[in-house]
Amino acid sequence: MAAPGHDALLISLLAACTACIGYAVGRLHQWYRTGLDRDEAYRDGYETATRSVFSTAARLIGPRREARGTAAVRSATVAPAAPADGGRHLVPDELVQAATYRLAPDRVARAKVPGAASAAADDEAADAASGDDGQETTRLRSVPRPRSS
Repeated sequence: MAAPGHDALLISLLAACTACIGYAVGRLHQWYRTGLDRDEAYRDGYETATRSVFSTAARLIGPRREARGTAAVRSATVAPAAPADGGRHLVPDELVQAATYRLAPDRVARAKVPGAASAAADDEAADAASGDDGQETTRLRSVPRPRSS
């Protein structure tokens, strides 16, 4: 004997089962495709890295270009270390004793420091204190001294 709603119940169960199976098959397909895509990405990355390493090694081993003559090269003369005047600073002695040069006007920082002495007074003091050796130098105005540690 068949109940009157038996066919409707079977059709709805069959539809639910088909939907679940379709979802599961879709997830399996997605997992499979992701695995293939991942493997392909690994292969591509490995090939790219291999080419990059090879080209880097080839550049290192290859013949070197000679230096271009665009910049004047000065010989590095070692100056004797100046005697310490009692204070410690955080700037290396090589930089403190290095020769300076005049910067182009567009390269000089033009900061206004409140409470600083006038620029003319700084220039006069710098000219009086420096031994004029014929080399022009750039003096920055109101440069703070490094902190002692």
